[in-house]
Amino acid sequence: LNMSATNQVYLIDAGNTHIKLALVQNGVIQQVERLEQAKFNINLLDRNIPAACSSVLDEKLLLDIRTYFSQVLEITSHMDLPFEMVYQTPQTLGMDRLCNAAALAMKNTGVPRLAIDLGTCIKFDFLSANNQYLGGSIAPGLAMRARAMAQFTSKLKQIDVVPTQKLIGSSSEESLQIGAFVGWQREIEGMIQAYLQQYPDLVVYLTGGDAPYFELGQKNGIFVQQNLTLEGIFALYQANA
Repeated sequence: LNMSATNQVYLIDAGNTHIKLALVQNGVIQQVERLEQAKFNINLLDRNIPAACSSVLDEKLLLDIRTYFSQVLEITSHMDLPFEMVYQTPQTLGMDRLCNAAALAMKNTGVPRLAIDLGTCIKFDFLSANNQYLGGSIAPGLAMRARAMAQFTSKLKQIDVVPTQKLIGSSSEESLQIGAFVGWQREIEGMIQAYLQQYPDLVVYLTGGDAPYFELGQKNGIFVQQNLTLEGIFALYQANA
């Protein structure tokens, strides 16, 4: 498969709730779109441009992509990786986490790096100073926290999570909002602190659909990188093209 014959490539990142689509031209990621799955129309894309895709979804979308494009690179843990895989169960590693690790491998070499992906789940992925992917953690994301409280109790209702800095809720709805949002925020902050104690020179990259809700304040060494997963797909494409 001669993937390098063209200087264009589509990057497709299919997550649990959205599909991110980008076109790379001459090594630069452009035209990033974030779509709901139902609104993703593959027929609008040029089938002669190669596609690199990462999916945590069902086979149907992958099948569509496979049959539509003339050249497809599917991200798997078996491909050539720009880092050393130390994770003990690479076969069960989510492709989004693999891509985030690949993106980290291209940045700040020589220091420990952490990707925090704030999506359906909170995903932490850690790359050591000598480029070993050690793993990380997975926890419920913002919407999942709110939904879980409604689902596992008979009295609590489903709430919309809104960013709040309140500590004390004066109604049930407010109490749920604080528990979901402030709990989510403090959990992430606490995890970052724990990492920093172990790795003082850590560089942190925040990504994912809920990243804009995370109040950064004036924190050093934390960068918001909305296209981290796409960058990882491109890094893996380049390593395997």
